Amino acid sequence: MTPTSLLFSPAGTAAPSRARRRRGWLLAGLCGLWLLEGRLLTRDAVHPGQAGGHHAHLVVWAAGLLVALCVLPWGPLAARAAAAIAVSWSATGYLMATGEHLPVWGLTESAALLVLLALVAWRAPVRAAVATGVALAAGVLVAPVRDTDAPGAAVVAYALVVAGVTSAGLCLRYRDGERARAVAAARDAERLELAGELHDFVSHHVAAMTLLAKATGTVAKDEQVAASLRDIQAAGDEALTSSRRLLRVLQQDQAHRAPLPGLDGVSALVDDFRRTGPGAVRVELHVDPRFGAGTAPELAASVHRIVAEGLANVAKHSPGASAVRVTLREEQRRLFISVRDDGPAGGPAPHAPEDTGGLGLVGLTERADAIGGSLTAGPVPGGGWEVLAVLPVQR
Repeated sequence: MTPTSLLFSPAGTAAPSRARRRRGWLLAGLCGLWLLEGRLLTRDAVHPGQAGGHHAHLVVWAAGLLVALCVLPWGPLAARAAAAIAVSWSATGYLMATGEHLPVWGLTESAALLVLLALVAWRAPVRAAVATGVALAAGVLVAPVRDTDAPGAAVVAYALVVAGVTSAGLCLRYRDGERARAVAAARDAERLELAGELHDFVSHHVAAMTLLAKATGTVAKDEQVAASLRDIQAAGDEALTSSRRLLRVLQQDQAHRAPLPGLDGVSALVDDFRRTGPGAVRVELHVDPRFGAGTAPELAASVHRIVAEGLANVAKHSPGASAVRVTLREEQRRLFISVRDDGPAGGPAPHAPEDTGGLGLVGLTERADAIGGSLTAGPVPGGGWEVLAVLPVQR
């Protein structure tokens, strides 16, 4: 199921923990490569009989360790990349100046430089990424040149690897940019919808105020009171006109809005899901008798939208679910809206909205935040997934 914002959910710690695990595996691989390279460099057969070879071995091995340490998140990416460039080029300059050409071309150093190159192409600002990326790529390409006997095919192979790593980083940058634009568009669309709903509700109340002021003004005996009521009526009419004008500007490129749904439409949503849902899914609707009594129309519309999106996510992302439970309850002047399924326990781990493919819950999170509530989604103990919204009571 598509998760939503996890800023308010304990499950939000899953994404950082996954990132730490991936970083741990990467560092473990670099450490293993560094130890293997040290073993190769200390074997006489690899570098027999060349004077001063011991010092060259030490330089290559130390450079690999220092560049690998730059992969650790001890500072800004630009600073770590600059440090890695300085170490790599210093080692290259020393080896070339002393004429120590090693058949082992700094494997750990090259691997760490490639990791930093991918990160720079992915996340660094464009202007800094160009200069830093070129320096990192050159550091990788110059590694085979340290060996005068290196075949030309090795340089070509290193160039292809650099091109592939750079392309992967740029693809990730493009994906993140597209995702950020899609999330922003979803939030803007939800805000526009909220603006329309605000117009509907405010117009209703302001119109009632102006009518009341007009009716009271016709029976008021005091002329000053009557004049004040006429001013209130005029101000209310002007407010209605201004709000309609502003809404037309906001929605000039939007399709005509349908009437707002309410709590009475939740049962229809559940019935429709029973008929059209995947397989033989059992759907239960539990409504607290106190739920919805005198609920403001805008809050009822939000409840309807949350249930609709929760059921849609069950159909899309939990095909293995056999039961869905929709619960609406009120407690301590808060409304709790839950859509929970019993899908497989090994379902997808939660992500932040910008890391997921779906945008429906992103918009609903924006809506919940706008009315002072919260919306979370994530796995539940025993298996399954739950979308839970907590909204303040408005009457």
